[in-house]
Amino acid sequence: MKKTFFCCLMLFILLSATNCKKSNTSGSTGDYQPITAGSEWNYTVTGSNAGTYKVTMLNRDTIVNGKTYRVASNSASVNEYYAKIAGEYFRYNKLAELNNQTVELLYLKDQLAKGQSWTEVKSINASITGFGTVPITASFVFTIADKGISHVVNGVTFKDVIKVTAVPSFTALGSPIPVNSFDLQYFYARNVGLINSKTSLVINLAGINSTSETQIGSYTIK
Repeated sequence: MKKTFFCCLMLFILLSATNCKKSNTSGSTGDYQPITAGSEWNYTVTGSNAGTYKVTMLNRDTIVNGKTYRVASNSASVNEYYAKIAGEYFRYNKLAELNNQTVELLYLKDQLAKGQSWTEVKSINASITGFGTVPITASFVFTIADKGISHVVNGVTFKDVIKVTAVPSFTALGSPIPVNSFDLQYFYARNVGLINSKTSLVINLAGINSTSETQIGSYTIK
């Protein structure tokens, strides 16, 4: 498989969900992604795709699929877009690694109880050696693995944290792509946002063996 296919798979994981199962909801339980202009977060990535980047909320919005998104800059990539609607958190982006295809993900539902889930399914086009550009379907079942917990990142204890896990599956040309192993974990702190993610994915058929961790460093919430 080409590196383009690897980028597609990992970007879906890191972005982490728009088709979703209906659950009992009671409204938002807090703000797990501030979007006030001037707020910024500095992150360090270790393992695969190691590096650093900063996300900064800008003082402007845009409309996407009928939703109002706050625009954010990313020092290592193109702009990102965030929306919050009744305890549901969306992220939207147009990525060169996905052949400039747009992606809208419902990545967190803070009103769900521990153990409740939702499913995200996306269709993209990716280049695969020997086949050219083919459609790929990526499906993720996201689960609220824990809620209201404390989580330590870089020696700092964050409280009121929601832990989300995901189970991935992929199909190409009508056939499943076996996932040999995975471990996808995301931690969101109240009034802060994403503080930590731990992602591991092994797909032997695609020649993918990647493990990385993203940790928050300094941040400013306006």
